[in-house]
Amino acid sequence: MGGMKYMGSFLWCAIFLYYVSVNTISVVGISAAQDLTLTPKELQALTKFREMVKPRLENEHDYMKSDIYLIRWLRAKNLNLRQAENMLMENLKWRKQYNIDGIHDEDWSDMFQDYPYTNDTFDLAGRPIGAFSLSDWDFRKAIASGKQVRLFRFMIKLLDEATNAVLRLQQEGKNVTQWKVLMNMEGFNLVQHGCGSCLPGFSYFVQAYENYYPGFADAIVTINTPSAFQVVLNLVRPVFTPQTRESLKVFGTNRAQWMAYLDKEISKDQRYPEYGGTRKPRF
Repeated sequence: MGGMKYMGSFLWCAIFLYYVSVNTISVVGISAAQDLTLTPKELQALTKFREMVKPRLENEHDYMKSDIYLIRWLRAKNLNLRQAENMLMENLKWRKQYNIDGIHDEDWSDMFQDYPYTNDTFDLAGRPIGAFSLSDWDFRKAIASGKQVRLFRFMIKLLDEATNAVLRLQQEGKNVTQWKVLMNMEGFNLVQHGCGSCLPGFSYFVQAYENYYPGFADAIVTINTPSAFQVVLNLVRPVFTPQTRESLKVFGTNRAQWMAYLDKEISKDQRYPEYGGTRKPRF
């Protein structure tokens, strides 16, 4: 089914499991300055890559011609020029085939009601944050009601929305290159989230992130992550890239541990109560 490719935005529900058996993993991220710094090899490759793809980007969005956007495809393919070019061209083809530019103009009112999330907060470095509670997302319900493909497209919308937020901040002159994802995994259960029809979505989701939004995640942070997520971890592990693994910050149910991390990354007024913050809930 062509719609299965929509599973993009589920990076938020799959990636957090990389070390689910422990309470936390390495929490070292990178700054925007580090993300923007090019090694001599990267600079050399970028110069060649820019000329290679320039004719094919002539009628595309201006941001696609910027160095910070182009370097992501090179890094995703370890500076292999031809592979990076193929990856970028596949992305352009995918965006047109599924009308990703128009995805935000569609009526998503029904999905917002059943699958709420927030996107109005920022970390201490000014990166936009997408946050949601897994207990609010009933994947099995979407499948049972015939909304599986629609849910997958909705998740793509979330990924693209976060990326667009970064691009807008860059246009405003802000030194922001990536976004964060913050997820409360309390309430995960194998019936609603790990059913046989639900699990393939995690794999497709990770693939969509890796293929179409490489390197845009500064951190994917999960709190209250249960050991039952090992089922999902085993499914998506082969899809992870080293860069994605480095972005994962997985915390178990030890509140003191995840609070200590969040306090260093996000001020309390930019966190809702379930994340130990003081921001007034939207729902």
